Amino acid sequence: MAFWQDPRRTAEEIRHFSPRDARAFLKFATLLDAAMDIGLPLLLGHPTRPAARAVSAAVTQIAKHRRELAPLTRFFVSGHQEIIEEWFDHPLLRAALAAMPPFCWMTQDGTGWALIYLGICHRIMNARFQGGSVSLPRALAACLKDHGGDVRLSARVEELIVTGGAVTGVRLSDGEELSAGYVMAACSPVVTLNRLLPEGTLSEDLERRASVIPTTNTGAGNLKVDFAFSGRIEMTKHNRWRKDGLDLREPVVSWHTYDEHLQGWNDSVARRWPAKIPFISIVPTAIDPTQAPDGQDTCWIWSGIVPSRPDVPWSEVREDIGEQVVNECAQYYDNFREAEIGRRVFLAPDLAERFNVPGGNVYHVDPFLLRFGPARPAIGLSKYETPVPGLYLTGAGTHPTGGISGIPGQQAALRLLRRSQDPARPRLARRS
Repeated sequence: MAFWQDPRRTAEEIRHFSPRDARAFLKFATLLDAAMDIGLPLLLGHPTRPAARAVSAAVTQIAKHRRELAPLTRFFVSGHQEIIEEWFDHPLLRAALAAMPPFCWMTQDGTGWALIYLGICHRIMNARFQGGSVSLPRALAACLKDHGGDVRLSARVEELIVTGGAVTGVRLSDGEELSAGYVMAACSPVVTLNRLLPEGTLSEDLERRASVIPTTNTGAGNLKVDFAFSGRIEMTKHNRWRKDGLDLREPVVSWHTYDEHLQGWNDSVARRWPAKIPFISIVPTAIDPTQAPDGQDTCWIWSGIVPSRPDVPWSEVREDIGEQVVNECAQYYDNFREAEIGRRVFLAPDLAERFNVPGGNVYHVDPFLLRFGPARPAIGLSKYETPVPGLYLTGAGTHPTGGISGIPGQQAALRLLRRSQDPARPRLARRS
């Protein structure tokens, strides 16, 4: 079953399995569309001081969609599982909606909002970077250099330098000090506020609040496995079944059942490794062959439904998990096992070390409903500009959330530019 940007096209896919669910999906998509009309202006702005234009646009849309407000409220007070089962019957559709996206334990109230992610897919075209995700930071680095900036690699920041209560630069692990008018930290706010910022710089209440920003409280962690192949992998049987020419190598693919998603969450929260770990898979070289030698493929899988604090340590299950993933993928992709020439399994400790994210949390901060907007990463620390002069936060741990959207960086940069040009702040203006 394929999900398309046009929900009517998706409904036609669903109709093949359940005419009743197809009709329900169109009504469901209308609700998602209303949510996007209301929420998008606020998602694209400041978390605590949205522009008057954004507020006006949201209020206008609230009035326009007043009939949808009551059913929309259920997304924010009901569970992910509850919403799915209230709306849909067919197990294939239920399974797909359980996979998009797995943010929090599906049985808990207040987790149904995750399904609004599907509305984003309907509204905004998903895209990938030619050459892989690394192409984006390369492009940003080139832009920075073109404007006279510099990029330092393998230069780990040991500490933020604080002078007179303001951040005035960074100290690297080799002792080198770099002075700066401002420091904008795109790493996890947990790292910035608790490891890099000297103790006592924040007020006592904010320092204590920063120390308990959640990164593993959903009960679920992250798993990523990268594969390299000597040839191509195909989904011949499933492509043939569809009969419409869609190459299933190209989209994100999920095949785990609805019950496997539910059990995976129950196991993860109970600190057990699921017997079947639900994951998504993608073959980047299917739409961008430049990412591998001619005639060869790469593939990666990702799961957000593994225990964040497992009873059996990560180190003891690494090889077993890698084999489990291969065994499953080989049931769907032709030549998967035979052509495999490289594998890299990232569990939470690996992600934490490689990307400097506590708990291996790719969102930097747990994606609870009440941990977004003015509470991301925490109340009093969500405005990009921190209470410490000269220090700004950005990245996945700030509004609106993680993912490769560029919105946190854009909004933080706009805030810094406005502050640096404010005549009421001459000291900061001179530091720029």
